[in-house]
Amino acid sequence: MGDLTKDFSRKEFRCRCGRKDCDAAPIDMKLVTALQALRDLIGVPIIINSAVRCVRHNRRVGGVRNSRHLEGIAADIYCPKLSPKEFAKFAAMIPEFDKGGIGLYDWGIHVDVRGRRARWDYRGR
Repeated sequence: MGDLTKDFSRKEFRCRCGRKDCDAAPIDMKLVTALQALRDLIGVPIIINSAVRCVRHNRRVGGVRNSRHLEGIAADIYCPKLSPKEFAKFAAMIPEFDKGGIGLYDWGIHVDVRGRRARWDYRGR
């Protein structure tokens, strides 16, 4: 049970910097709603590795300067039941993600609600 949607809670989206004075952006509810739609579509749990990030944490994890995580509109996610390729195909069925960013990685996928289509595949790097 979540406190944002039926399956997601605020703590899953929090910056992982661990600082009490973290100045990360608030999570965009469009992202949360799209993730819930994806969860409903696949019918199995989605694990959020990273969502909102402050600048310091983004730098620490090697995120790009203009990372969508800094805006609260991105999440790095995986599903133990699906390959990244299969997971990305399902994500593309969600209109907000289809119109946004979907990136494939060996560990899972990045999704964002940037409002313009972007795709990349960094598997095997």
